[in-house]
Amino acid sequence: MLNKVILIGRMTRDPDQRGKDPEKPIASFRIAVDRDYKRDGEPEADFFDCSVFGQQAKFVLQYGRKGRLLCVVGAIQRREWQDQQTGEKRSSFEVVRTEVKFLDRKPEDAQPDGAAQPAAAPAPVPVPAVGYAPQQAVPTAQGYAVPPAVQPAAAQAPQPAAAPAVTVQAASALGYPQPVPGAAAQYPTPDFSGVPESYAWGPGGVPAGNPPF
Repeated sequence: MLNKVILIGRMTRDPDQRGKDPEKPIASFRIAVDRDYKRDGEPEADFFDCSVFGQQAKFVLQYGRKGRLLCVVGAIQRREWQDQQTGEKRSSFEVVRTEVKFLDRKPEDAQPDGAAQPAAAPAPVPVPAVGYAPQQAVPTAQGYAVPPAVQPAAAQAPQPAAAPAVTVQAASALGYPQPVPGAAAQYPTPDFSGVPESYAWGPGGVPAGNPPF
C-alpha cells in the first residue's frame, strides 16, 4: 500500500505554531492548489491543511509567509478533535510527515536573526603610474650636509708684465728735475731699449754703473 501526495500551491495564511515544547514545534498551514480547468471562467482551487514537525516546522515557521509558493510531499491522514465551543467531535484530513520546499524567493522580513550581512567593498588600492619609478632622496650622514658641487674656475688670460716703476732717486740719477713739493710728479718713462740684456740693474730700476749711452 502507498500513501503519498505531492502538492504545489501557495500558502493561504502565515503558518501557526502548535505544541508546548519549543525544541519540538509543530507548524500547521493551509495551501491552495489551482485546478487545471476553470468553471464559468473563474479559476478553481482545492485547499489542503498541512502539518510539519521538528526541524521542518522550524523552517516553515521562519520562512513561511502568506502567498509563498511551495512544494509539499507527505501522506494524507485523518485527524479528529473536539470543538471547544460546541463540544462536538470533528475530523478532517491533512497532509502530515511533510517535506517542504519553497519555490520562490525568500521574503526580506524572513531573514533569521544574527544573519551575516554582506561585507563592504574594500577600498581601492592606489596604483603608481606605469613607467615612472618613485624618486627617493639620497640619505646623508648624521651631522654632515651634502657639499655643493665644485664649479671649475674660469680660465684667465695672462696679463702683460708691468714696466718697472721709476722712483724719485732713479729720476734724479738720470738727470731729471726734482718734483715740486705738493705737486704730482710727472716724469717720462726712460727708454732702456739700448741697454744690453746682460747689463746689471741696480735698486729702483736704475742701471748699475754708467750705462753705455
